[in-house]
Amino acid sequence: MPNLTLSDLDFDLIKTNLKVFLREYRDKNNAPIFTDFDFEGSNWSILLDVLAYNTHMNAYLANMILNEMFLDSAVKRASAVSLAKHLGYTPLSTRSARATITFNVNNPTGSPNFLTLEKYTPFTTIINGTTYTFINLNPITIQPNNGVYTFENIEIVEGLPLEYVFRVNVPGPGEKYVIPNNDVDTTTIKVNVQKSFSDTTLTSFNQSVDITQISSESKVYFLEENALENYELYFGDGVIGKKLDSGNLIRVQYLLSSGDLCNVVNTIDQTFDCAVNISGGTIENIITVENSHGGAAKEDITSIKFNASRFVTANDRAVTAEDYKALVQAYYPLAESVATWGGEEANPPEYGTVFISLKPYEGYTISNNVKNEIQNNILKNKKTVTIRTTFVDPEYFYVNISVNVKYNSKTINISPTDLKNSVIQIITQYFSTDLQKFDKDFVFSKLSKNIDNINNSIIGNLMVVKLQKRIEPILNTDISYTNNNNIKFNNKIVPGSLHTTRFIIFNSGIATPARIFDIPNDSPPNYNGTGKLVLKNPDTGVTINDNYGNVNYGTGTVSITVLNVYAYPQDTNDIRMTFDVQDSSLDIEVNKNEILVLDDSTINALGNRLDGLTVNTIATVV
Repeated sequence: MPNLTLSDLDFDLIKTNLKVFLREYRDKNNAPIFTDFDFEGSNWSILLDVLAYNTHMNAYLANMILNEMFLDSAVKRASAVSLAKHLGYTPLSTRSARATITFNVNNPTGSPNFLTLEKYTPFTTIINGTTYTFINLNPITIQPNNGVYTFENIEIVEGLPLEYVFRVNVPGPGEKYVIPNNDVDTTTIKVNVQKSFSDTTLTSFNQSVDITQISSESKVYFLEENALENYELYFGDGVIGKKLDSGNLIRVQYLLSSGDLCNVVNTIDQTFDCAVNISGGTIENIITVENSHGGAAKEDITSIKFNASRFVTANDRAVTAEDYKALVQAYYPLAESVATWGGEEANPPEYGTVFISLKPYEGYTISNNVKNEIQNNILKNKKTVTIRTTFVDPEYFYVNISVNVKYNSKTINISPTDLKNSVIQIITQYFSTDLQKFDKDFVFSKLSKNIDNINNSIIGNLMVVKLQKRIEPILNTDISYTNNNNIKFNNKIVPGSLHTTRFIIFNSGIATPARIFDIPNDSPPNYNGTGKLVLKNPDTGVTINDNYGNVNYGTGTVSITVLNVYAYPQDTNDIRMTFDVQDSSLDIEVNKNEILVLDDSTINALGNRLDGLTVNTIATVV
């Protein structure tokens, strides 16, 4: 018998191998045993198609089975969910956006001594032309202040409140109760067990998060996701968790969420309305303290594979810095990215401290309320007593890109405008998928290659990368950016390339426009050397201060002796300091709490502000 090629799994290759097999099958006189098998119109060909099809399907099935058995190679979300379940990890559900509002209630009947905002009071808002409903999850009671009824800093959550009732038939963990909605926000689930149809006594059950703390009488339920992407509940067996009785009714209340559709950036004035009366009084003067944010889609397969393995490594306790990261990611889904590091890595070192930095899905930083929530509700009972936790806000670096794309005008099959738009799309897509999170470096060659691959007519591109930091000094206050308060670019920067936006200082009693420039100390410039900062009037070119600070080009560190900003030009509220990145280090690296984002600057002549992204297309004939 001839040898078989076992590595070919494609249908056509399998059929070819079968033909080779039959062709080489000969008798003892070396005469072919089979004929006409390679004639496509023969019955042999149909039989070979069936054999190749069967072999191909079996190979595919075996490959899929093998892949889906392991978390890191699984390609189906249902497989990753099932494997994560073995590790004790439940994928994060859709998350509802949350907002904070303050409002007054006018003229309640009888001027009562207190007012109660009932649970599930609806507030509506319009986002991108669609009306969404937000509610308060719990009743809130207040007393009037000098006759004014004010509900302050009320958290409202987006979603449609639903209740589903299950009847217990076979008590124990073997009976699962499936929530029939895919977009349930599991953080809003409330479970009450009613004794029977006739006995309406309710007992509250909470979700189990630590099996070591559960006794036979613990009123807990367990939550997991099934293969159909529905969440299901089950209860204890009387040894681990309280066992229910046959005939009990399980009342499950939850919100059906719209996910990230309700996230609203802080630069937009979001408004809410409410048509409900409270004790005969009308809700008026609704002030949005914090726009709706934190909405998120159901956890995808990539995130499940990443988080599940780290969750089981942490084992629901916080010892190492990675444990803190795993716990925050598992229990606080409103953070898009989390970074943690030990105090021994700080400068100067702070032993016995773990630093935590979180990037929210919307906005740049998380509030102090969220930090306290994570500290008290997630980490407090899981960390060792001797370890302190300190939250550090993310540090954002803005990448300014200017690119000239050269293309062959004879072979291009789209308009130059469409080509330019495609380049812009590729650049923004690179930042949204590959950057804008912790531990994500900018790789120059990768982005350049992505641009070249947009269209076959592109000959090449010339890309210039600049790095920008933004500072917002308090107006009319002396601020020193020296020592530990240096402005750190943390990458090598080009001598003499500093470009700052315009700001206004008070000089000799006169409001004067100013910009900062750098002058290298060496000639020719030493790319690992130093330079000094000078302050100039951009309108006259007159130097206001020729010793305003210094810069280290090798480390990317900038020091300003004293900065006192009197005002900013119209439509600006910060100072944007931009340097060219040295050719030897075009790959921009980040560390700890640093995040790279695309420079979103737009031209502002008054502020000497340039576009953060510039794309030019250049036609040539090859």
